[in-house]
Amino acid sequence: MLLHQYAVFLNCIPLAEIRMKLREKPNLEKKIVFWSSLGHFSNHVGNYLTPALLIYMQTDIALSQTQRGVLGSIPMIILIFLSTLIGYLGDKRPLWSKHIIWVGILGIGLFGLLMSIANSFTHLMLATVVLGFSLSTYHPLAFNFINRMNKNKDRNMGILSVSGNFGTAITPLAAMVFVVLTNDWRTAFVLFSIMQILIGISFAIQFPNDQETQEELNNNNTNNSEIPFSNNQIKLLLGLIVLVSVFRAPVFRCISYFTTIIFSDAFNFDKIESSVLSAIILAVGASATFIAGILNNRKTKKKTTRSDRVSFRSNTMLLSCGVSALFLILLALIPTSESLTIFLTYLTLTFFYFLGAAIIPAIISEIVSNQGISSIYGVMFSSATLASAIAPTVFGILADNYGFEASFLFLGAISLICFFFIVLFVLTFRSYTKAISPINLSL
Repeated sequence: MLLHQYAVFLNCIPLAEIRMKLREKPNLEKKIVFWSSLGHFSNHVGNYLTPALLIYMQTDIALSQTQRGVLGSIPMIILIFLSTLIGYLGDKRPLWSKHIIWVGILGIGLFGLLMSIANSFTHLMLATVVLGFSLSTYHPLAFNFINRMNKNKDRNMGILSVSGNFGTAITPLAAMVFVVLTNDWRTAFVLFSIMQILIGISFAIQFPNDQETQEELNNNNTNNSEIPFSNNQIKLLLGLIVLVSVFRAPVFRCISYFTTIIFSDAFNFDKIESSVLSAIILAVGASATFIAGILNNRKTKKKTTRSDRVSFRSNTMLLSCGVSALFLILLALIPTSESLTIFLTYLTLTFFYFLGAAIIPAIISEIVSNQGISSIYGVMFSSATLASAIAPTVFGILADNYGFEASFLFLGAISLICFFFIVLFVLTFRSYTKAISPINLSL
């Protein structure tokens, strides 16, 4: 009787289904998104560790605001030239993409080691040159991975963007904790380097093999066929959206790079307060990016035409740039004694600015086809990086000579110009047609 019941029990177990499940490959989409996001986190931590530690390095290596700005500009200058090349390689040699990214992550680890032994401004500049080469390997390739996934594109792009912004946000707090625990900013760079090397090795091992990745992206890509624009119309739209990216980039770079320094030097908070407030503000910015990604993903799923999807994303950009421009100007007018008002103003401008952080690549992917899109991302990142390269130095020069108020007004003016180009893009787009289809575009 007992054996009979055991046999009946075994027959109830769907062994065939279990075997099929065990043989199934893991969800490559999730794996690509996870490792691409971890790479983005690593990239942003590498980019923003130096400004987070500058207020602690000051006791050993005295730097002016202009010199601090130069350190922020050097990596961006290198990105100007390399991003387009990396994007071109991603299109011509897609199987190289994974390897280019993990080599770049290891390069960021090398940068940290060089910073840990630096004793002068010249040494710091040489280390940031290594950082520039390493940072340039990531964005055109990883954003191409995500944008080729039309399913859940906005959600995945939001996850990718928020991972980078989370890295930016947590870096000031982590840097402060490391310095407090070890009483040495150099040790913080060493610990950071170890983390980067571990991430780089893990990425090389765990990221799906190149052939699997390409198959998943090709199978996942299901673009709709709709009324196409002419090549000239697409070039004009791309030119306008690249200009939007160019005038958004300086604000992102300066907000992310100078936040700790601004609270310490402009508003007279102590070092620990500056690090904690910076982490809170940048974490709110990361949350805004994630919220925008989720909302855009839900809304654009209901939009059946590319015209509707681009229009919805463009409206989000209008809100993002318009509000952040207003609060940047307000920040220049608030007395330094109004600590709470300063914090809330900075928090609000960061939240609204980061609402638009993940939208431009998604708009581009609606306008052009996947073939050649890495090159277009490369052009976009190179153009935006040109502005990012100049902005920290200009910000520092204005702060040294005219005070931080002039620096805030500079960023506010740039945001207003960005708002103008978004409006121009929306009006141009609407004047063409209500539906758009991707077209191969050679630049």
